[in-house]
Amino acid sequence: MFKRDNRHNKIAMPIASREWGVCFCALFTLVFTGWSLGGYNDWALHILLFGGISTFIFSVGPLPNAWNGYDQNHGNLKNLRRLLNLPIFWLSFSFLFYILLQYINPSISQIIGEESWWVKSMKAPLGKDMPSSVQSNYYEMNALRALVIHAAAFTCGLGIVVGIQRRKTALLLIWAFICSGVLMGFIAILHKFSGSEYLLWIFECVNTKHWGSFYYRNQGAAFLMLVAIICGVLYFYYLNRSQERRNKGGPHFLCFFFAFLLYGSIWLALSRGAIILGSLLLLIFISASAFQHAKSCLKEGSIFITILLCFLALVGVSFFIQFFDWEKITNRAEHFAEVFNHIESYDRTLSTRATWDMAQDRIIYGWGGGSFRYIFPIYQKKYDKIWYSYHHKKKGWMGRDVYHYAHNDWAQFLAEYGLVGCSFLIALFLIVTAGFLRIFKTSILAGVIYISGVLLIFIHNFVDFIFSSPSYWVAFWGSLLLLAKLFYLEQKAETRASI
Repeated sequence: MFKRDNRHNKIAMPIASREWGVCFCALFTLVFTGWSLGGYNDWALHILLFGGISTFIFSVGPLPNAWNGYDQNHGNLKNLRRLLNLPIFWLSFSFLFYILLQYINPSISQIIGEESWWVKSMKAPLGKDMPSSVQSNYYEMNALRALVIHAAAFTCGLGIVVGIQRRKTALLLIWAFICSGVLMGFIAILHKFSGSEYLLWIFECVNTKHWGSFYYRNQGAAFLMLVAIICGVLYFYYLNRSQERRNKGGPHFLCFFFAFLLYGSIWLALSRGAIILGSLLLLIFISASAFQHAKSCLKEGSIFITILLCFLALVGVSFFIQFFDWEKITNRAEHFAEVFNHIESYDRTLSTRATWDMAQDRIIYGWGGGSFRYIFPIYQKKYDKIWYSYHHKKKGWMGRDVYHYAHNDWAQFLAEYGLVGCSFLIALFLIVTAGFLRIFKTSILAGVIYISGVLLIFIHNFVDFIFSSPSYWVAFWGSLLLLAKLFYLEQKAETRASI
């Protein structure tokens, strides 16, 4: 109807109301990940879940035909078939069902006393040969809370993949996520210079090493690194389009500026892992950008853009160098060197070893989602350095260290979900990683940034508990699946134009 009535006019096909609903819900959810205080509080986690489920419902839920638009990209049955044809849907659904089985089949119970707590075995309702978990408080952590965290991430990601069918809405979502992340990174810098001990100047925080809106600086810096990856891929996406259309300017200049602002914030966070891996990411980005512009200079004979970008990069670097706390950076570097020289006795090495010990005792099904903090002390006490807080010269080991996370996401995944649960996660991660193949078809350098960034994230998870943040987990799946969707739509448009 729309095509017939407007066949003589150059009027763009309007976007379906269903897609605008998906776009609004996904935009709200992705932007909120940067301001939800890591997603640890109940209200923040439940808002993330609401956003994810709303995105999913708008994408596949039954809606009036008028909501499906004129472009025939949407339909009640069409979207449902599109969902059912996605391997990522069946894998994520199976993983969520697996955690649900763990939750309804507790084999260990947490007993809370007046001054302490302990765990004891109990009869599993579905039997000991089925996936099980620890029966504990939802508001602290248990399998149900783990289920909510994963459901928020996967429903948001699946809603985007199914419900976003136009490049305009995909780019709107990506830019909203990037701008929100850049703003969070900039506010983190302002907060550091203000000297306030409150998170975002408002929230009391026991941990003084926070960054931006995240309670833990390693997670805040990792979130900014994720935004920087999206920003780097988008830079080459726009650069490629600009060169095809022979335009001198374009949004890629803004992406370039944002990348350096994000990197400056990562450096100031003083998270060792993020600084090292972020520096590698920046080096890859600069090298790829320099290569692209050198190629353009040889082809077109103009070096103005290259000189301008180099100038902007030097100005940005010199600006941030003035504000670096070199004394703290030196201390962190010295501590890193000490850790490297004594890696076997490093506390995170020992916590990984203890987590591996924990995983081996229930290697098939794991101890259950959210069970780490309850079972880990049994294995932690075998290692004095991580069991006690400090060593007194005369009195020996004293105090007690509490671990809520393994500081190694991969080891913790294995301990909680076992080989069966991790098989679903590995398949899901492979699908996300394989997204670079689609990006490569449009821009090789964008694909390089994508695959390099994803691999650096995976490396980071060996030494930190990044995926333990609900906000980061939702942002990870939502943003990377959105990026892959954008390049899928780009190739689809190119194929249509070539016919």
